[in-house]
Amino acid sequence: SIIESARIGMSERFRAVLLPSATTIAGLLPLLAERSLQAQILIPLATSIVFGLLASTLLVLFVVPSLFSVFADLELTSAAKIRAEVEMDASTG
Repeated sequence: SIIESARIGMSERFRAVLLPSATTIAGLLPLLAERSLQAQILIPLATSIVFGLLASTLLVLFVVPSLFSVFADLELTSAAKIRAEVEMDASTG
């Protein structure tokens, strides 16, 4: 089914998406905790990278498979309705 294929795809890509993001975030955490004058220049950059990676990781792992299953189900439903209308027109005409 569509939901099962989305779940399998998410579980297969989970580690490949999560580990690079987690290591990059872990590498930037000391910079975020630093309060020296030199680090003040790079803290906004590190903050935007960390939150961007968090947002994109959540989107790729959870939102994209959910949207895939919703749109695939919508496509199957509309295709079934069209098929039923065509069969009804064929039987009456």
